[in-house]
Amino acid sequence: MKIRRSIRYYPIAGATIALLLVFNVGSAQAFYQSPPVPLFETTLRGIGTNEIPVAAPDATPAPVTGVTHYTIKMEQFTDQIVPASTGLLPTTLWGYYPANPLFSGSAKHLGGIIVGQKGVPIQITFTNMLPLTSFIPIDTTIPGANQAQNRAAIHLHGGHVPWISDGGPFDWFTPNEGASSEHGTSFLNNVLNPTAPNGQAEYYYPLDQSARLMWYHDHAWGITRINAYAGLASAMIIRDSFEKGLISEGLPNYIEDGGYELPLIFQDKIFVGSNILSADPTWEGLTTPGSLWYGHTYEYDPITGRWPLATVPLMSPVPQPSAIPEYFGDTMLVNGTAYPQATVQARRYRLRLLNACNARFLNLQLYIADGSANGITLNSTVPPASPKNKPFINAATGDASFLVLGTEGGFLPSPVKLPSNQPMTFLPSKNIPSGLNPDPTTGQTDPSRVLSSLVMAPAEREDVIVDFSNYKPGTQVILYNDAPAPFPSGDDRNDYFPGYNTVVTYPPSLGLGNPVNATTMPGYGPNTRVLMVFNVVAETKPFDNALKISTRTNLTAGNDRLLVPPGSCADVPSKVFERFLTLNEYSDEYGRLIQIIGDSKAPYGSPYVVTSSFSVNPPGLNVGATEQITSNGNEEVWEIYNTTGDVHPMHFHLVNVQVINRQLFNESVFPGAITFTSPVMAPYANEQGWKETVRMFPGTVTRVIMKFNLATITDAEGKPVNVKNAYGSIKNGQPPVSPRTGGNEYVWHCHILEHEEHDMMHAVVVY
Repeated sequence: MKIRRSIRYYPIAGATIALLLVFNVGSAQAFYQSPPVPLFETTLRGIGTNEIPVAAPDATPAPVTGVTHYTIKMEQFTDQIVPASTGLLPTTLWGYYPANPLFSGSAKHLGGIIVGQKGVPIQITFTNMLPLTSFIPIDTTIPGANQAQNRAAIHLHGGHVPWISDGGPFDWFTPNEGASSEHGTSFLNNVLNPTAPNGQAEYYYPLDQSARLMWYHDHAWGITRINAYAGLASAMIIRDSFEKGLISEGLPNYIEDGGYELPLIFQDKIFVGSNILSADPTWEGLTTPGSLWYGHTYEYDPITGRWPLATVPLMSPVPQPSAIPEYFGDTMLVNGTAYPQATVQARRYRLRLLNACNARFLNLQLYIADGSANGITLNSTVPPASPKNKPFINAATGDASFLVLGTEGGFLPSPVKLPSNQPMTFLPSKNIPSGLNPDPTTGQTDPSRVLSSLVMAPAEREDVIVDFSNYKPGTQVILYNDAPAPFPSGDDRNDYFPGYNTVVTYPPSLGLGNPVNATTMPGYGPNTRVLMVFNVVAETKPFDNALKISTRTNLTAGNDRLLVPPGSCADVPSKVFERFLTLNEYSDEYGRLIQIIGDSKAPYGSPYVVTSSFSVNPPGLNVGATEQITSNGNEEVWEIYNTTGDVHPMHFHLVNVQVINRQLFNESVFPGAITFTSPVMAPYANEQGWKETVRMFPGTVTRVIMKFNLATITDAEGKPVNVKNAYGSIKNGQPPVSPRTGGNEYVWHCHILEHEEHDMMHAVVVY
């Protein structure tokens, strides 16, 4: 975000005076902070009785298609996700719960896990049983948010699915609260279940992709960030024969078969305490201690605020509650509980990692706990700082590293090693005019000059091998994170660790110091650096097969053929359509930051729908919505120029993409002229396979290649479905087209959920 980055790095008083002249002066409520939450007093949840609910198929096949069928409801419930010793009560959540749970127990956070097999399609009836209003305040001024608060649309993240089952923003449906439920303008789901009662929607998933970890979450227009934060998210795992064959090569067996596979889902939250109404008198959500808190005030004060406000907004005042540019919690959850501990044997594990935070990036590292209350001791109380702890030595690699098998697109061409003890470090770059990386004014970042361990943007997944067999029982291993938030420039007020960086320099909008850290006791949160602890115990039988998987192992047979050679930093292939796209940031009609996608028709940006007014030169430019339109079977290269100061994790519906390369460009003359200021850069080692969420660095063009292949709806025998009913016709396995766009309607967007909804999202229409 260019504007915000400029504020953060003003070094002298004169610049601060200039800042006061640029932005409106006003008061703003500071972020609320969670009460103290002790580290390691919860136990990591897995699957089983009274654990995270797993869905089992229904006894009867799906309507229309006859394939394997599931029934899952969306409901409100409570769950004790922070230690009861805190005095915080069970947290109210929205979530998924299967009609036929595989194990006994009640609704739990992240429930509704599904395990499927490649080539065995499934169909799901989702029943909306959500209450009339959300327990989180909703800003109705952003696009789409002025409708029912209990709308839902379920998106299978990374799924190759027909558009009617993609769970796009206009695919929403409400509960049956009266005579009928309401639907979004693209809702045709029930062509797959024409007798569905009100409040239900049908989704068909071909599961024609290779083995991988996927997840599904809500995607309703205008409230995605709220619904996902409230708990509407869960996981889906696809298995296949290639993956099964790797077990004989030392891959730990599947979690559902009792093997040593651990899915780890990361989220950051803030919890309401007993002081909520005095500390945050504008809070309109639940006030029960232990409830979720979410940022609802646009903090624009030029001295204490977090974000700028345009000088001449078209409308005033800023709404309350208000959408915010991004949300960062202060308490970390893993698998739905705060700072858990996990018992692991001194053996090999397969960790299936998912960053399910709204906006927070992670730089995951492993260290041996040092016996202190936090398990981690930093080498300095002022930034930069890194752990003094001994690094964890992975027996699978022989050094301090992760063995990475795959990402959200399945297995990599070959496993790669990434450090597990490299703190986040931005080295100077001769490719940036100032030489600073990130640049303090523009935020431009040279990806080739960034050192890290395992970086995960929101929605990214990693499939890694970690072997604890080097360590004796009683050893504790800390999973640690030090990624700046926002990424990459950061604001110190989003970096929580007891006693660290506590001295605040004014104005605080420079992001120098976090006063909360001065009052947090060691061994407690707020803490966003310590995520969880692994407690090592002795290994028991049966033992795993010897590990034959290494960086030399060829995994290409386990995935679709790549469109360009992996990691070759290849030129754009000839005779492939190239598409020009931009990522931009301006101000909305209230003067708030807005993120927006542009293309060749609107290089400065255009909204997802209708027309938006935003501040550009000249101010108040009215731009109509544009769409990315393509045809089934097309192969395309997208060149995406990021003109903002944030790294945007751009997520593609329908398709997986392959990163070709990145290159810095001259922002001062863009888009009138495109000049490059660096050589092309190869993708990172763990980006060399298929991806569906890709990090786009500031001042950098990212080139990705993809092929558009529409999914086919087949029956239980694999034959394309043909049916006609009140919702339309499925012809030769292809659904009816969208009444809103006239084609097969998908989207691509930033997976910082606050950016997606305000308004970094475009439609992708496939004919």
